[in-house]
Amino acid sequence: MLNLSPNAAVSMTGEQSGIRYHRIRAPRGHAEAMVEPSPLEPGLLLEENARRYQVAAEASIGGVSLATLRRQAHADMIRLAMEHSAPYREVPAAIDEQMPLIVSGHQPALYHPGVWFKNFLIDQIANKTNGLAINVIVDNDVAPAPSIAALTGTPDEPVPTRIAYDEPGPRVPWEMTSVQSLDTLRSFAQRVAETFQPFVDDPAVLHVWPDVVREVEAGKPLGLAFSVARNRLEAAFGLNTLDVPLSQLCRTSWFCQFVASILIEAERYRSIYNDCVNQYRKVHGIRSTSHPVPDLEMEDDWIEVPFWIWTTDNAHRRQLWVTHEEDALRLSDRAGWEIRCPADDRLVPTLQGLIEHGAYLRPRALSNTTILRLAASDLFAHGIGGAKYDQVTDEIIRQFYGIEPPQYVTATATVLLPIERPAADADDVRAIDHKLRDAVFNPDRAVEACAEDHTEWYALVSQKQALLNDIPGFPEKAAWHRQLEEVNAKLRSQITEPVARLRIERDQITHQLNEKQLLASREFSFVLFPIERLRNLLLDLAEKES
Repeated sequence: MLNLSPNAAVSMTGEQSGIRYHRIRAPRGHAEAMVEPSPLEPGLLLEENARRYQVAAEASIGGVSLATLRRQAHADMIRLAMEHSAPYREVPAAIDEQMPLIVSGHQPALYHPGVWFKNFLIDQIANKTNGLAINVIVDNDVAPAPSIAALTGTPDEPVPTRIAYDEPGPRVPWEMTSVQSLDTLRSFAQRVAETFQPFVDDPAVLHVWPDVVREVEAGKPLGLAFSVARNRLEAAFGLNTLDVPLSQLCRTSWFCQFVASILIEAERYRSIYNDCVNQYRKVHGIRSTSHPVPDLEMEDDWIEVPFWIWTTDNAHRRQLWVTHEEDALRLSDRAGWEIRCPADDRLVPTLQGLIEHGAYLRPRALSNTTILRLAASDLFAHGIGGAKYDQVTDEIIRQFYGIEPPQYVTATATVLLPIERPAADADDVRAIDHKLRDAVFNPDRAVEACAEDHTEWYALVSQKQALLNDIPGFPEKAAWHRQLEEVNAKLRSQITEPVARLRIERDQITHQLNEKQLLASREFSFVLFPIERLRNLLLDLAEKES
């Protein structure tokens, strides 16, 4: 029988709990990485996490010990990653299930190189700790509009644009996507190369897109086709990082055991979840009720839980709700779909079998990282987004499961397009603005040697200085102020051309700054970069930071 009572608290490690303000920023300069903790020392992180897992080994997850679930999860992670990756890349003949799993994850999008850097980093960490690097394809997130940001025009006159790889379709999770226009997909690489040619001669898209098209034509969802092409490229670079879709993990018994533990104690979980989210908002000064995530709601006897549900007939994600009966649970989207589940040892197999009834139960962000960090990894690597909110996850783990959460790594990098960018910066504009303000209030300081008639200019400057050296009191000060304004007006009349040149220079620098901002964005997809240069840079950064 499932354990329906609250989890007994497990001894802490002595680390203070609580959410604190922690500012995380991506590096601004090209070829710079941000990895925390720094220095990384992955071996020590693994040792500390192993100690925490050992302390929490007997913690009850719905009646099953964490140690048992971790053994199951390790075996499944390795097996599923091998089975998923083997059809398109070389994988090890056998893997020791005791080796540490270095795990990261992201949506299967055409993301920027800073996101891709995580896969290089976990590969390096795995190499240095005799572990296995696994990237979880988070295919339960909704796929965005099917296009990437790019540039048209020339490096001197760049213009932002978007290039579509498909026609718009229904907004559904990545694992449910289907291509709307094969012609658009097939022509994408060539259109990118033609549009982007003034900026990059040989973009990576020309090398990876044939694999994308081939996988789609073989029947794979678009996100999975992206992932296969990207992971095959990683293999060509020498990375041993394997992929596994989250959708496959969601069908395992250990994953569903975590889901069941939340469903059984939904009211207590909701209270802890909302308290932790609101504490985060308070510490970070967030007023929005949708950040970092919305609160879980309760309506009548129905309790919202941190999972999505959708069906084959309606692939749009909906909130999942649960209500408790005497010997059963009812799950519903409260929009027409509902199922009755036994509240005993049959609950986990029932959850595993939902997909056979055309229903897809998937975790939301915080519950996903909770499960992956507690069960499926020995060290987890987040990007900036996940790391910002995982303080909430840490507190939920402490309060709901009574476990001191394992430590994680935060990693990202900034890689800019290999295009020469203007040297102008905001300080140049501020310097000119200061001179333009002086041209109004202190024209004698605005520009140097600017008047055609130097004799008159210096006479006016001397007259102004004499006035400033002899400031009268009231009531003579009003007449003194009029004299000062008259002198300033005469000085301003002497500098009309230099001021006009300053305004023209300011416009030119502002234009250069706009150009620089476009060219210096870190958000361009990795498929726009020259493949060899990007490979070498990310490999070097990962080696340096690990």
